[in-house]
Formats: sequence, structure tokens, C-alpha cells
Amino acid sequence: MTAHSNPNRAPITLPDIGCGDQPLRVSAWLIEPGHAVVAGDRVVEVLIPGMTFDVSAVQTGELIEISRDVDSLVSPGDILGWIACDDP
Repeated sequence: MTAHSNPNRAPITLPDIGCGDQPLRVSAWLIEPGHAVVAGDRVVEVLIPGMTFDVSAVQTGELIEISRDVDSLVSPGDILGWIACDDP
């Protein structure tokens, strides 16, 4: 079963942060796979020229997969990782 079809996984997606066409880059993962997260915890930093934006977990659970490595270019809506959770 893929991450997309497992109802017990929730994606960590990059929200639209209103940066237009500026390049976005994953600068750091703040949590390693296998660690617990609570909804609202900062899990990944994305670098925009001149500033850093934190992406937070939207579900409580466990970070089980990183889909975009550090230095990857990303766009709003991209899935950055996955959280195993009780409520999808």
C-alpha cells in the first residue's frame, strides 16, 4: 500500500506562503523519522531568499517518512513528508 492510499497516514504539505515565483528550498528537518509529533510542532524549515519559514505538523502521530531531502526545491502543495496517525 502506498503512502497516498493508507488512511492512517497524513501528509505534511508546503502551504502557499505567498512567495510568488521565488525558489523555495528545504533547509532543515527538525524531527527525525520515528519521532513523535504533536499537531502544531515545527517539523521542517523551508528557506525563501531572505527568510526561513517553518512548516508544522497538522496531525499528532509519528513522523514516518521524509519525502523531500534537505536542499530539495519545493513548491506550495508539495508533500514534504508523512505522519502516521490515528485520525487521517
